[in-house]
Amino acid sequence: MRRFAFFVDGSNLYGSLRTMNLEIGNYGLLYGHIYREAVRVWQEATLQTSHESAILQRVYWYAVGSVDEWDLSSPQSRSALRGAFVRDAEIRALWMTRVSANNPNMPEDELEEAAWQACASDFRDWYGQKMRALDGMRRFYAGVRSSSDLIDIREAGHWKVNFLHRWVEEKGLDTALAVDMVALQDNYDVAVVVSGDADAIPSIRHLKERGKHIGAVEFVGGSATDTRGRAFSSRLKIHADFVLRIHENDILHLDHRNRNLNG
Repeated sequence: MRRFAFFVDGSNLYGSLRTMNLEIGNYGLLYGHIYREAVRVWQEATLQTSHESAILQRVYWYAVGSVDEWDLSSPQSRSALRGAFVRDAEIRALWMTRVSANNPNMPEDELEEAAWQACASDFRDWYGQKMRALDGMRRFYAGVRSSSDLIDIREAGHWKVNFLHRWVEEKGLDTALAVDMVALQDNYDVAVVVSGDADAIPSIRHLKERGKHIGAVEFVGGSATDTRGRAFSSRLKIHADFVLRIHENDILHLDHRNRNLNG
């Protein structure tokens, strides 16, 4: 019996579904569909007979679980952020321009303070949104955990916050996925990877040398007929033993089926 395991970059999965404007009501159905497609494509790629038995061992789903914590009421935090604001001439000029547009007669020394206060207020609102988004993700993953014993949510990712430019950089998630593929290799024979990152390539090479088969997932819009012959360029997929394409129309069919079952 061949044991299959999924290694899922949650951010990549979310981005792929968002690109297709899809919301998933039942991830058990989605992973069941991916598993069946993975077995079929694996059998074709490795010249296995259709009688070869297979089992889905586990879905390892890697998610963001933490974010840089800023206590904006702390004097130390505000001093550090104010220093970063002063040192970044571009951001400082941007906020001074915005404030002066509404206060053209404000003195220079007051203008800089007002610009800093406006920047800090803007960041506070944005940071609050990110914290609420993370809390929402945690509640969502708790629901996923309770819906299936096969799905293992691993909160391995971290959002590193850039205060001045209001963006987060994801850290650790892809590395954790790549490391676990090797660490858990005794648990599976075939690994199916959902990721758009090349960090897993060294792990894939290592596992292939030890007789493991590696599949990669490609999410594509439309149906199989619409996308026939279309090429992909992901380095990760080039290193995989087989690639399975999950089409938008098939996911929509799954969602329709889920609504009928729960209707």
